[in-house]
Amino acid sequence: MKQSPTLLITRGCTPLGQALARAAAGHYRVAIASDDSRTGNALCRDLHEDGHEALFIETVVGNSQGIQRGINRVLRRWQQLDVIINLPGNLLVGPFEATQEQQWQGLASQQMMHVVHSCQRALTAMKKQGNGRIIKVVPDCGLLAGPLTSASSATYAAIVALTESLNSELANSPVSANLIALPLYRELSQQLDATDPLSQARFERKTRDSLDTARSLSADIMAMLGKPESVTLHLPSAPTRAQWRLKRWFRKRWDDNMQRRGQRYRRREPEP
Repeated sequence: MKQSPTLLITRGCTPLGQALARAAAGHYRVAIASDDSRTGNALCRDLHEDGHEALFIETVVGNSQGIQRGINRVLRRWQQLDVIINLPGNLLVGPFEATQEQQWQGLASQQMMHVVHSCQRALTAMKKQGNGRIIKVVPDCGLLAGPLTSASSATYAAIVALTESLNSELANSPVSANLIALPLYRELSQQLDATDPLSQARFERKTRDSLDTARSLSADIMAMLGKPESVTLHLPSAPTRAQWRLKRWFRKRWDDNMQRRGQRYRRREPEP
């Protein structure tokens, strides 16, 4: 009997990770990597009770050895790794001058280098087995940078560039690298890091008003897995696609919109 393909989800215990694991369980053998062992083990029990194959792997974000051990566990358990999906961590928001150096360094190690390490380890395994797909998920601020997201926008823009470069580098390889950019969604309120209470309130309101949820976006990610691997960038949200087109083709209008938004935010800042 033909075995189901395998899927490894990093940060699999985030709201989006849990929704994605449940959506993928009917199609993949699912490995969930996270530092939240309580949630991860409970999620695996639920999947097992529903008759699905699932594996929890405890990892520390950004630790290259932990990522390697996780991939090795998947290969020992199922002898293959077909897809790895790197989910984003917390979204850092707030005025540029309020963002501390350690916050920038945290984003570099926990977001950027986490993606670098997982891609390098997965690529080695996938080339050896002769196939595989590496998918990086980023907030759409990596494409559509706006006010109060300077650190997050810069970090995720670097991941976008990394994916585009890697995808072209792997053109003649059996492995592909793809990117999916997601809008703010309701459950993201649980993953906000803000430099100040006002920025926290602004982005909590944005997530609360979003029409997107972890469940709907997990369905979008699953649909993306059925699309051609040659497509580097996927934008499942219609508003994100509209903004992306505006930025590409009507740059002055885009800049004017962002400047008006920035002025509106700055007018509400408390006096020092």
